[in-house]
Amino acid sequence: MITKYNTESKVESFFIKNDPYFSYNKNLRKIPVIIVDNYVELGQLAALRFLEWVCLNPGGVIALPTGRTPEYYIKWVQYYLENWDHELNQGILSKIGLDKKLKPDMSSLHFFQLDEFFPIEPDHERSFLSFVKKYYIESFGLDYRKTNLINTFHFNDAQKKIMGGLDNVLQVFQDGKIDLALRIEKPTSIKEQLKQKVIKLFDQFCNEYEDKIRNLGGIGFFLGGIGPDGHIAFNVRGSSHHSHTRLTNINYETQAAAAADLGGIESVRKKAVITMGLETITFNPDNVAIIIAAGESKAKVIRDAVEKNPDLEFPGSALQKLHHARFFITESSSILLKQSEESVVYFSKQNKSEEKAANKLIFDAAFRNKVSLMELANNANKDILEDPDFKLAQKLTMQNLPDLAEQLYAQLREKIERGIKPVGNLRFMHTAPHHDDIELAYFPYIHHLVRSETNDNHFVYCTSGFTAVTNDYVINCLRNLINSIQVGLFESDQFHNRMGENYAQDDITEYLNGIARQNKDLQSNAISFRIARRLLKKHLSNSIIYLKDICDQYLQTLEGLIPGRKEPDYIHHLKGWLREFEAELVWAHLGINIDKVKHLDLAFYSDDIFPKYPDHESDVVPILKLLEEIKPNVITLALDPEGSGPDTHYKTLIALSEAIDEYVVKHKESNLRIWGYRNIWSKWDPSEVNTIIPISLNSFATLHSMFNNCFLSQKSASFPSFELDGTFSELAQKIWAEQFDKISHVLGKSYFYDSPNQMLRRSYGALYIKDMSYREFSEIMKPVRRLIKAKELITEK
Repeated sequence: MITKYNTESKVESFFIKNDPYFSYNKNLRKIPVIIVDNYVELGQLAALRFLEWVCLNPGGVIALPTGRTPEYYIKWVQYYLENWDHELNQGILSKIGLDKKLKPDMSSLHFFQLDEFFPIEPDHERSFLSFVKKYYIESFGLDYRKTNLINTFHFNDAQKKIMGGLDNVLQVFQDGKIDLALRIEKPTSIKEQLKQKVIKLFDQFCNEYEDKIRNLGGIGFFLGGIGPDGHIAFNVRGSSHHSHTRLTNINYETQAAAAADLGGIESVRKKAVITMGLETITFNPDNVAIIIAAGESKAKVIRDAVEKNPDLEFPGSALQKLHHARFFITESSSILLKQSEESVVYFSKQNKSEEKAANKLIFDAAFRNKVSLMELANNANKDILEDPDFKLAQKLTMQNLPDLAEQLYAQLREKIERGIKPVGNLRFMHTAPHHDDIELAYFPYIHHLVRSETNDNHFVYCTSGFTAVTNDYVINCLRNLINSIQVGLFESDQFHNRMGENYAQDDITEYLNGIARQNKDLQSNAISFRIARRLLKKHLSNSIIYLKDICDQYLQTLEGLIPGRKEPDYIHHLKGWLREFEAELVWAHLGINIDKVKHLDLAFYSDDIFPKYPDHESDVVPILKLLEEIKPNVITLALDPEGSGPDTHYKTLIALSEAIDEYVVKHKESNLRIWGYRNIWSKWDPSEVNTIIPISLNSFATLHSMFNNCFLSQKSASFPSFELDGTFSELAQKIWAEQFDKISHVLGKSYFYDSPNQMLRRSYGALYIKDMSYREFSEIMKPVRRLIKAKELITEK
């Protein structure tokens, strides 16, 4: 039985009118794409389309997403449910033209949970079951009796009988590691027999879950995100488009994306998952299947899903069989989608950016065709000159290609010359959301900046960064400290006297001596002293005996915590102290003492799934005070587009921009420069920057040495990027090398390797900086201010 649903949508028609991209490019998409300005509006669009569907289909079957992606979808649904009559009469529902007799009956809906980690306790803060209960059942008012949930931890009554009274999966898989190969292998022990029995029990559960969905006529409204490998639910790259609900494994990219929520990738790698299949989602041809996505990092997987033919490598392409499938995305996540010639012409003229658009077209086409700009300037290779992008660039600017190529060549040279020019007599306030963001963005350039004694460099870390430290690392540090106490390290006068706060620099010196002498004990002792001093200060004590008791208490707490579970604040403080020490070590390499390193520990930062936005008093004012203290000529900041990297980057940017606005009002004469950087979380296009810094192999080696020696909590890559299974310093090198490869092809390798300039001849990487005046920075921040305004309607939950 397949249920027929009413799929008409005035909401989509309304938003399509406000999306000029749609009409220009709809014929280029195999799934319609609606683009909005920012992720707050994205949530609004998804919420309105959902509530419209609920009004038209009482008693329908729905499946909704979990995790961070649906934050504003949830908040908008809550807002409209609470303000339905008002919005229907004089708000956006009235503008859309929704029938005033309609009202969403949330209790009539049948809900099916999309997926879940296997195993995970149902009350775990990061379990999807817990999310569903909190945000959908309780918040939306769904009828619990009509919800179908996935509990991958406890056995139900029937399963308990089969399992001889055992209560949960971890009583069988005691190390938490799920080996699905046991599904087909012959067990060699009683333990393996029990494990195989558990796997088969949940295979049966999945089969029955699938039957429930089909017996209700299939999913009628599906809302989901899309993962870094393109996964839909947990249907990772390579999943069959005919797949059903099943117990399965996930790939590295998906594990990496989940690492932050589950206490590190080591924990995630042990788990399997249960997920709806792609055919489960597409079973009902009337299913309104919507994928929501925000940020530049999703651009490639969106393009693959909506533009390429159905393929197992692109899970989202399975939705192409659904007539009512849609992608609702933000502008930055659309950057790789094909644009019609009419679209490019229209938008470049609207934004008065014809030259910038032409430069990007020429750069990308030159790299794609492996032809240099000077070859284009000399009309070399006539066939390549027929590339449509070259022709479009000429149409946009009304100039011929040789002239355009020469101009772009000159602009790139100017950007590189700016990057190698010595910089002096400046006071820098280098800011970072996390403790390794500066290092992974422009660490090699810092070497140039500190060489000049006329420069004054200050480093400001805006959050404590505690979420990037695993429990296992902290446990190891505490055990080392306890061992140091037990062997009498703290009993001598020399060490007892070092407990004062003024001796914090000594910890750094000792650690660096440990590196120089290749002495791990010295390094471990330095970390122990730093932790000891901070613990004693926090607990208002100078007793070494009490210090051991404190360590024992912290250890007991940590060893009893399941990875990813909510931690007490005092554990967060300890993790933050470790991150602070790591950052201080970095700059001590360059002779910069801790008086030039500030840790703000801004209050908005948390481990909540939906962290709050910056508050003026607790988040903006501390930055403003530092600006008044340092009085910088240059402020550097992570300029990520609409939160496409970690959410912390974007919210730090909001706090920084508000503080800078207030500072400039007070100091109109400051002539402040803003340097925007990006790192492993998002990347610049060469057309977006005005400073390109060539990087040598020696700089790569220095980066890796620094990262592996200083960032010990990150060395194991417990919270890695989905792009590379390795340390962040390796990923930074990969990105810088790729950026250089593009530039060197377009400029011609002889530009670098035949240059009389030594800095160019030794180049094997390139990093980008956008150097802006305050006015230019304010222009870039306009979309951020629109986002803040867009969310003002929503009552903060």
